[in-house]
Amino acid sequence: MDLDAIRAFALLGIFLVNVQTFADPASLLGVPSPTDAAGTAAHALVAGLFMGKFYILFSFLFGYSFALLWQATARRAAAAGRPDDFAAVAMRRFAGLFVLGLAHGLLLFTGDILLTYALAGMLLLGLRYIGTRPARVTAGIIVGVIGAGMVGIAALMGLALSAPEFESILQGELAGTAELLSQPYAEFLIGMYPSTLASMVFVQGPIAFAAFLIGLSAAKDRWFERLTRRTLVRVALVGAAVGLPGAIATAWAYVGLHPLVGSTAAFGLAALTGPFLTAAYVAALLLLFRSGAGRRVRSALVPAGQMALSNYLGQSVVMVMVYTDYGLDLANRVHPFAALGICAGVFAVQLLLSAVWMRRFARGPVEGLLRALTYWQRPSWRRGAPGSEPGAAADG
Repeated sequence: MDLDAIRAFALLGIFLVNVQTFADPASLLGVPSPTDAAGTAAHALVAGLFMGKFYILFSFLFGYSFALLWQATARRAAAAGRPDDFAAVAMRRFAGLFVLGLAHGLLLFTGDILLTYALAGMLLLGLRYIGTRPARVTAGIIVGVIGAGMVGIAALMGLALSAPEFESILQGELAGTAELLSQPYAEFLIGMYPSTLASMVFVQGPIAFAAFLIGLSAAKDRWFERLTRRTLVRVALVGAAVGLPGAIATAWAYVGLHPLVGSTAAFGLAALTGPFLTAAYVAALLLLFRSGAGRRVRSALVPAGQMALSNYLGQSVVMVMVYTDYGLDLANRVHPFAALGICAGVFAVQLLLSAVWMRRFARGPVEGLLRALTYWQRPSWRRGAPGSEPGAAADG
């Protein structure tokens, strides 16, 4: 139950970050629209406390669940007296995520992460026997290289901005992309998709894969089963001690520097320090869940976490209906703080609807379809169906 609750918490954080590109599409280009002091504060808040933290957490949980799926598939194979077919099971699952991600990116949200997860998941499948220590070392190297590289690129961009030639090239690129922003949303998605897909696969993708490795390592070492209160307090304190200064630096870079330089530097700083703050968030949540009030919070979050894929896609549907010409077309007309408030309201509704749904069914709407593809069987959402026993959440 803890993992499902944490997954729902990550879902909220991702929502708060993703809404920025809907409420202010220019932020996708690294040049958020000018706003008042309160709006700047909202951008700084999101950059410092949320950006680069929650997709890392979601990726960690993906790696952890990958290990649970591996174990569940082995148990099913042993019970049926047949060879373990985990590779085929996992590849069907990743194929389903790839198709979902492609449709999501082209029809709803250009910043889709599912397709990237599918590609990185295939790489994880090939490396699933990696030792826990090599996995952690590899993850650290990946994050360090990407984070430091982005900070370095930002520094070079800052120097290059003083050159008239670079400024001219930059303005030309921005003008071309600004033209896309003026197009109907469907055309904007198709036009932006190649560049955002490249960014997702080659920049965010490696960091997500690093988090996959940490999640896989955590599952193999049974981290969550061995956590004590003392360990959680220590993780929360150390994570906050490193992560909060990093969050302040990230927020300052995002709102205080040239937009393109600042967004690049902020991403790099978030990659380097975000995992510490993410660990602090998780430790604080797990400590909260051990209290009476915290158990009620956990119970409220669990259903949404059990159908996180459906809720993730549902958030995109709501955002396109509110902010694009698919619906109300309120982009650039909603204050950044109001946009965060809308997210909080939508998430509260998702918690309620998820609780109602999961009282009647064993898995979420999209989760049922993905599970059917994963195990190559007829879709089933009802309780009591094969695979709906406790612990089946590992396979969706």
